Amino acid sequence: MAIILTQVLYLGIVAYTSEKMKTLHFSRLSVKVATIALFSFGIIGAMLIGYNYLTIPHVISKQQAITIAIRAGNWTQQDLENTTIDATLLQAKLSNKIALVINDTTMTTDPFPKTAPLPLLVFGEDQMFWDVVMKKHLRGMEYQKWQYVIDAKNSTLIGKMGPA
Repeated sequence: MAIILTQVLYLGIVAYTSEKMKTLHFSRLSVKVATIALFSFGIIGAMLIGYNYLTIPHVISKQQAITIAIRAGNWTQQDLENTTIDATLLQAKLSNKIALVINDTTMTTDPFPKTAPLPLLVFGEDQMFWDVVMKKHLRGMEYQKWQYVIDAKNSTLIGKMGPA
């Protein structure tokens, strides 16, 4: 009887152990699959970020361009009262002597592109620049206009024009 009980107990332990081994094997397999899947997602994410970084032009923001224009003109807070500031991102097209208006969120032109006159400064083909216009309202419909042209890639002042 003791031998039979021992054999039954031994077979129960073997069966229990083999069942645990199957579960353990399954959990190891699932950990491997999960690890491979997460590494794959990480690699794909890194490739997408790299592609985005290399294909989309990096330009300074509209607010940075306005700040550069304010500093270049030595404007104070008091000077900026009754002043309207507008900035437009443009791309120089030298072959047509025009500038295309670029949407600063999508970095593309509209389906029907708007154009602006190209300032009389030195530009490279397809150079992107901010055209910052400051209008100080005097009285009634009178105002004075200042224009600052800032390189959108390296944030340098290309030129400025003030009231005559």
